[in-house]
Amino acid sequence: QVIKSNVLPKMFVDTYGSITEGNDAWNNLVVPKETLYPWDPKSTYIHKPAYLENITMTPPGPPSVKDAYCLLSLGDSITTDHISPSGVIKPGTPAAKYLLERGVKPENFTTYGSRRANDEIVVRGAFANIRIVNKLLEGEVGPKTVHVPTGEKHYVFDAAMVCDRLFLKSHQNYLYSSSYGVTEIISNHPH
Repeated sequence: QVIKSNVLPKMFVDTYGSITEGNDAWNNLVVPKETLYPWDPKSTYIHKPAYLENITMTPPGPPSVKDAYCLLSLGDSITTDHISPSGVIKPGTPAAKYLLERGVKPENFTTYGSRRANDEIVVRGAFANIRIVNKLLEGEVGPKTVHVPTGEKHYVFDAAMVCDRLFLKSHQNYLYSSSYGVTEIISNHPH
């Protein structure tokens, strides 16, 4: 009864009728008038991905696999937040190192979620969830893996950078489709 008498159709008509008009603060923003987005190479929030440079309408076929090793062995409880976390960027992680190299102070690292428009952060954040359990580490919790053949522990990103290709096998179609883009970004990253 309270909702019926207080949430009125006119409220929605009034609000959504002028939503595209903005307000004075929005309408007075000084913005570039270019047709294409003017990428700022110094931005750590929005970055032009290298994989957009030579994109074609016909993607290449799958690469051949030779001498591949498993990077991660994950259980059935994996979620999209394990694959691409949105939480705080912790000091010492590959994403934190990337930001430090660009003059960002630790108190300004913010979160993976707030930096999702930067492909460099996204690839460093793939599988960087602090609660992920990689079975290759015998139950150890954290975003690390074992480098083959040395047996040394590394952050997943750092280990992936020494691999030619990163492949993800999953029996859950949803998980595969959710992580495919991240997998391709890591495997094709120009490092």
